[in-house]
Amino acid sequence: MTNRPRPAHGRGRPTVFNNAARARFLQAVTEGMLLAPAAAHAGVVPEVPRGHARKDPDFAAQLAEAKALGRKVRQERAPHDEARYNNQGCRCRTCKSAAAAGRAARRGQPSTHPKTGRSQGEVVGLPERGEIPPSFSLARAS
Repeated sequence: MTNRPRPAHGRGRPTVFNNAARARFLQAVTEGMLLAPAAAHAGVVPEVPRGHARKDPDFAAQLAEAKALGRKVRQERAPHDEARYNNQGCRCRTCKSAAAAGRAARRGQPSTHPKTGRSQGEVVGLPERGEIPPSFSLARAS
């Protein structure tokens, strides 16, 4: 048996998630992109960065930092409206007025219950004294 020289590069399929792809992925996440689109931007499927984060603690730490920065970027890009007031707790003047306007609009439009036809929040009167509704008369007869 002859000794064959080993190739200079490793055997098997070359890695797709090399340092350049990692840098593209982390940069995309830092800029506010979600993980699946960021993976597509880097040219890999979403499972590849997840697997690398599980196996490589350094990459996992870099990914956690990039996710935190990306979350801040996405929050800053969100429009100031009622959703930001309710979901993110923004209490700026614009969000407060949008939330107040939204509540006023919802309160001003009475909605009706599909089965009873009564508007929601309508007060239902109790029967007069001596007047027994039919559902209670059966209980009294027994």
